[in-house]
Amino acid sequence: MMPDHVHLLVEAEIVTSDLVSFVAKWKQATGYLFRQELPQRLWQRRFYDHVLLQAKDSDAVAWYIWMNPVRKGIVSEPQQYPFSGSFTVEWPKVCAPSTPWLPPWKASAGMR
Repeated sequence: MMPDHVHLLVEAEIVTSDLVSFVAKWKQATGYLFRQELPQRLWQRRFYDHVLLQAKDSDAVAWYIWMNPVRKGIVSEPQQYPFSGSFTVEWPKVCAPSTPWLPPWKASAGMR
């Protein structure tokens, strides 16, 4: 969770999994809980997604997500950020990839 957006790395359990339906239901549930506290909209209508073709790419994507608060200058080390983590990996014990992953829109623009 970042102050103005969220990154999720999810893995489908079956071939017929529906990412759009998953995101819509997640946004609906979290948005409902948010509205109980503050009378404003939490999520924008659309979202950006990127489907990984190979499971081996997920570690590099996870590191991209974990490093986001560092890139934004919020913390100096990713483990200092309280709104980051994983339900499946003890991420500080996993080594960062030698080649950092970039979202396709950043990679094509030559951004870092």
